[in-house]
Formats: sequence, C-alpha cells, structure tokens
Amino acid sequence: MPIPEPATSPDRLGSTKDSSTAGKKSKKVTSCPISPTRCQYGGSTFEYAAFSPSTRFLKEVQAVFPRLSRQQLNTVLIVPVFQQCENDMVGITPEINRERDVKLELFIEWGNKVADRLAQVGMWGDMTDPASGYPVRSEPGPSTYPDVQATHSLMPSMVDVQNVGCCHILLHRDWKSHVYPATFFTTAPADILQKIIAEIINNDSSHA
Repeated sequence: MPIPEPATSPDRLGSTKDSSTAGKKSKKVTSCPISPTRCQYGGSTFEYAAFSPSTRFLKEVQAVFPRLSRQQLNTVLIVPVFQQCENDMVGITPEINRERDVKLELFIEWGNKVADRLAQVGMWGDMTDPASGYPVRSEPGPSTYPDVQATHSLMPSMVDVQNVGCCHILLHRDWKSHVYPATFFTTAPADILQKIIAEIINNDSSHA
C-alpha cells in the first residue's frame, strides 16, 4: 500500500535541495524514485522506499562499500526498510530482544533473496547489518553505515530520532518506536527493484 512521498530537506550526509548553483560544477542531489510502500513478508509488515543519493551522500556509501566502481556508485539506490513491531523497541527485555532477533533474521532473509535475484540479472545488491553497520555480503570498508542518522537525513518527514541514553532511536511516523529499521543498497533501476521485490513477496509461502 503506497503512502505519500516524503518531503525533502537538507542534512549532513547530503542535501535534497538543488545545490547546482552553489559551485561551478553541477552536483547530484538526492531524489526519491520509489516513495514509501508497504508489503507483507514472512508474516511481518515491511515498508521500503528508494533514494538516489546526493554526491556528498555517495561518499559515505563508498566508505561502506569500497569495492563499488564509480559507475556503480553513480547508479546506486539506498533503500531504507522498516518492519512494524509488536513491542516498543526502546525497551530491553527478553521478549523485545526475541522480536528484534526475529526481525533481523527476516530482513537478512528478504535482503538475500532480493540480492540473489538481482545478481541473476547482472545487478548488485547488498544490505548492512543494523547491529554493526557493516555490509552483510560485501567486503567492508573503513566506515560503517549509520542507519538511524542516514535514514533520518533521507526522509525527515517520515521519521524522527529520539535520544535514549547514549543511543539514537528511530521513530516512524506511524509506528513510532514500534519499528525495526534496516537498509538495503542496489545498483538496479527503481522499476527493476520494484518488480523483483514484488516477485519475492508473491513467492513468499507465508504471503496470503
């Protein structure tokens, strides 16, 4: 079920406003080719969107995935992925930890299926581990991917950030802190990515 495309705003990882007049060279700005879309996978409610990141943001991506070529970087999409949770993910209890583990396993399973299908058509896909920030399938780089800060910078009208002690918690517009965030990355065009995700969802044995 699609929901309205988020508004754009500047951020530390790359502005979504047109900065082409700021210097002599035109710089790529962040755009949103896939607005937030919900689906069911593994009995869990997923929501994903896709962003073509700004030139500045791409430097962050390159530090996480150093093996990507310049051509691949120019086509990369960042795909924030959310799962709705029964529990408030701010808490730390055995029940919450169990749900967190289940959501992580579901994301990795979903992401591997999408990445494997992309590879079959000659395109790259990977995800970062939400717990560590390191790539799941690729050789790691000198930096980790900051899921919370990066997702907030990409879609500030859809999510907020809450400081809990020394941690930053992502708050979803609808689900608040009952959410498990993660991020997928791909060089596939947006339409191909959408078709492959739809294929994965339709082939999911738990999908009604």
